[in-house]
Amino acid sequence: MVELAIVGGGPGGLMMAHLLERFSAGLFNVTLFEATPRLGGKVLTRRFDTIPAIYEAGVAELYDYSEIGLDSLKTLVQDLGLKPVPIHGHDVVLGDEILRSEHDFRRRFGLPAFRALNEFHKTCAALYSSSDYYEGHVAVDRHHPWAHRTFREVLDKIPDANARRYVEAAVRSDTATEPHLTSALNGLKNVLMDDPRYMRLYSIEGGIEKVVEGIAAGLKQTEIVRENRLHAIGRAPDGRYRLRLRNHDRTVACDFDRVVLALPHNWLGQIKFEDLPLHLAVQKHLARYDYPAHYLRVTVVFERPFWRGKVGGSYFLSDAFGGCCVYDEGLRHPCEPYGVLGWLLSGNNAATLCNLGDRELIGCAIDSLPQPLAEGRELLKEGQVHRWINTISGLPGGWDVQELRDRHMPAPASDPGLHLVGDYLFDCTINGVFDSAEYVSEAILSQWRHRVYIETSEEATSALAAPTAESGPLGSDYFDFYDGESPYEESFEEHFDATYTINLIRTIFRHSPPYRLLDCGSASGLTLQRFASKKVEAWGIEYSSYIHARTPKAWRARNIYGDVRKLPFDDGFFDFVYETCLCYLPEADLDTAITELFRVCRVGVFFGSITTDMTKEVIEAYELFEGVQTFSTLWEWSERFVRNGFRIATADVKVLQRAWRIEVEANEGDFAWYPDMESMRYCFYVKSDAPPVCTEKG
Repeated sequence: MVELAIVGGGPGGLMMAHLLERFSAGLFNVTLFEATPRLGGKVLTRRFDTIPAIYEAGVAELYDYSEIGLDSLKTLVQDLGLKPVPIHGHDVVLGDEILRSEHDFRRRFGLPAFRALNEFHKTCAALYSSSDYYEGHVAVDRHHPWAHRTFREVLDKIPDANARRYVEAAVRSDTATEPHLTSALNGLKNVLMDDPRYMRLYSIEGGIEKVVEGIAAGLKQTEIVRENRLHAIGRAPDGRYRLRLRNHDRTVACDFDRVVLALPHNWLGQIKFEDLPLHLAVQKHLARYDYPAHYLRVTVVFERPFWRGKVGGSYFLSDAFGGCCVYDEGLRHPCEPYGVLGWLLSGNNAATLCNLGDRELIGCAIDSLPQPLAEGRELLKEGQVHRWINTISGLPGGWDVQELRDRHMPAPASDPGLHLVGDYLFDCTINGVFDSAEYVSEAILSQWRHRVYIETSEEATSALAAPTAESGPLGSDYFDFYDGESPYEESFEEHFDATYTINLIRTIFRHSPPYRLLDCGSASGLTLQRFASKKVEAWGIEYSSYIHARTPKAWRARNIYGDVRKLPFDDGFFDFVYETCLCYLPEADLDTAITELFRVCRVGVFFGSITTDMTKEVIEAYELFEGVQTFSTLWEWSERFVRNGFRIATADVKVLQRAWRIEVEANEGDFAWYPDMESMRYCFYVKSDAPPVCTEKG
């Protein structure tokens, strides 16, 4: 069994262990190392000394994307039996002015200022759709017009000073850095956070730390070792990774096949990497993401919640300290009759003021209250301070956003067994670190399945050989023993159902026959007749001369012997592509092939290739990896499609539920091909300029 180490007991490390246990049980022996006695990292819920109430001392909120599509983190929260507590806020304090809405802003600062503010918000929404925000694809961010401008440059284009001041106050606590130190795109994303069309915010009843406690409590196969700080990583004589860990005054060495470093960027730099190639790769990684940002939390208990009725919501934003967020902690963690405000300071102001003592910081926070709330300065009961200096990134993803694999594997050539997990690789949120852990867990499983296939397959050498014009990547045995015993023609009916494909296209793309479809990987063209019986004008492209030669005479004109990398069809010749062949191409050729699919289709693609995150049962039952040359997860495939112009066809939960029902019914009595409904989301891709919906005729 593979020995796997996770270094870091924060949310990233715990989520990584949770996902490995859930999807890869029995494949890995997992040990999680945490440097401190406590698990949870920046997720920290604390109690006051003087009143029986809690407050958030670390992570302030979680992001809710469920209005747009599936939300993996919220699903996890609900699976843990935790209750989300919605939080919201609209008020902005500028000096002594409390602005309850943009209309208050207009009354106070005039129509030109209001128009400037409104125009800026419209520009942000026009430049980044809620769909792109939800998907977060590399290709979209890399080519965005604001990707290589600073946020300062964009802010300075706002023509009214008060509008500019309002935006800066509203966004500073989210960017956690100065506008000139982050990209305009990062600033734009944080501006859009306040738009409920993009996301909503929530906390957890009983404290956000309940999330990490729940994950930790559910780990049954992971060994958790606390108070062991990783000092160095080298190589053991057998080639495995040797971790040198310090436990108080002694050093221990442990060897592992794979290592996941789930550490904040600043702590990653404290590790010694003994092998030169890995050392250089990690140094390059550190330089790419070295945009330190800072938080300072000051939480104060008052004799009563004096601010309610004057400011509303779960929080308000203020231009104090260069821009900060002030949370009404008592609304999510009740503490009647008292009131609790939590100031979240950020950026250079936080880094500078953290040098002050706690009492002085508490005084600064209280003094920042606007004049309408000045009575609170006499109602202090208790204050607490928590410093989070250099613990997050002011530019998540760096200036030039990397592909998923490059972000998470600093040295794929020399050290494919070492992965990184971190919120700074996405958006510096708990949602982002969960995405990071999801990607790495899938990638590790993918690599493991690839290695096992290579080691156990008698045809490994031929399966991985470069394709030839004569036979393609699949040998004759593949088609002669398609189901293990029978040739393709005899087992075809069991493995292909035109109704299933048409129903999924109708559900996802909202198009019904008649339409024209290209079957990429059409074998002997038997699918074409089945599609034709359903009013679909189907054509085929097949790269194996062996199986293509068995095409029935009636379908030879439409079942073309050819290469998906160079399709012999005009632009937009097909409405849809039904694809089952891309996985049999070398990875280096995939962009060329997907570009060709983009060129010849008008609406979208049904991606049906073999992926490494299909269920273990179906992979083993049908020996799905035979002939596969690209071993990738569905998420990795989605990056390729989006990189070449496509978009994921839908994130609508109701649509995906209907698609999942079709999938489940098709597999009734047989193994499931996909592990869950969410995975099917990555099987359908649409062109952004796809024609409008058509309805079934006659």
